Amino acid sequence: MPYIIETATGFPEHYYPQEVLEVNIRNHCANLLQDYCRENHLDFQEQTFFDLEQIHRFFSNVKIQGRYFTIPLDEFDADNPPGIAQPFRQMVDLTMDLVTSTVTNLLKKAALSPKEISLVTSVTVLPSVPSLESLLLNRLDFSLDIKRQALSGVGCLGGAQGLARVNDYLQGHPTEAAILFTTDPSSGLWQGSIHSDLTELLGQLPEDPSQYSNIIMTLVVAALFGDGVGTVLLAGDEHPLVKQGKAKLKIIGTQSLLMPHTEHLMALPLTDYGFRQILRPEVSDYVKGGVRKAVTSLLEKTEVSLEEIVCWMVHPGGPKILDAIVEEFQLEPDILQVSWDILAEIGNIASATILCILDETLSRPHPPTGSYGLIISMGPGFAQEAILVQF
Repeated sequence: MPYIIETATGFPEHYYPQEVLEVNIRNHCANLLQDYCRENHLDFQEQTFFDLEQIHRFFSNVKIQGRYFTIPLDEFDADNPPGIAQPFRQMVDLTMDLVTSTVTNLLKKAALSPKEISLVTSVTVLPSVPSLESLLLNRLDFSLDIKRQALSGVGCLGGAQGLARVNDYLQGHPTEAAILFTTDPSSGLWQGSIHSDLTELLGQLPEDPSQYSNIIMTLVVAALFGDGVGTVLLAGDEHPLVKQGKAKLKIIGTQSLLMPHTEHLMALPLTDYGFRQILRPEVSDYVKGGVRKAVTSLLEKTEVSLEEIVCWMVHPGGPKILDAIVEEFQLEPDILQVSWDILAEIGNIASATILCILDETLSRPHPPTGSYGLIISMGPGFAQEAILVQF
């Protein structure tokens, strides 16, 4: 079985308290409503079609203290969004700077050179051709004949899915080492997309009250997502680092699950002003059944019982997701404390979130050798990925 050798995470330099981001969105919505009232000769103080006070509720309910942004907030111009091309070019360049430094840190922690890596796998929603892992090869001294794979379109699922697919590769290449890195810089949505969505939807709301649910979804997205990079070094069971006892976790098995006809729950369609994040509130209703099926199948084929799982590393898509997992599996709430802590500190950074939880779990006192843990993510599809590991 392959092993997890080392982990490393990285974050942009710009960190904003949740209150600062809330004020930005509230001011934007207030300006939109004032403009509408002025154009239609209405009293802004007496308008009843949208209550600005509820914005605070959405930003506080997600239980996030702050988030990292790749592009600083003062560069966002809600009134004159720059279109699609310029923000994406800037996001790719800045993201690759962060990926490079984080992978460099990962290799340093493991005392390996880039040329000792046989496979690099990237996970991202950034539209980049060449793909991010090929850009990385031009920045670090990897072998030019290194194998590469790029996973895209998987969003929050990507951290666990990337681990599972690299695990598959290493089962057939037990002497090799591989790097996985994931990044989905969601702050790019603020560069026109979120503000433009709210401009369009709030403008339609007085005549079309059905847009209210879409406005709420946009506000939740604005309250939840941030930026960061997660990296993992894995190796096959015949690699020198494994034989030297340097491994931190053994991967016992993996399980994928796609729930049919649920693609409407989570998506990232491209609009004329950028990506539009779709995150339907019904996601939490599907999590219980989806994760239950994935975990049950995984434990059955590995012949491990649920009672033997002492460590749960669960992607915190939001508080409702973590609450649903606790309820479905009747867990003690504090068993997901690392997930809660990561959510509070950095928000949901999509695919890299679960790798941050993995990194934090390995930095804290962990269960005795031989104990079992689960790594669980869910994302667009609507899909689940579960990985059984052993300390």
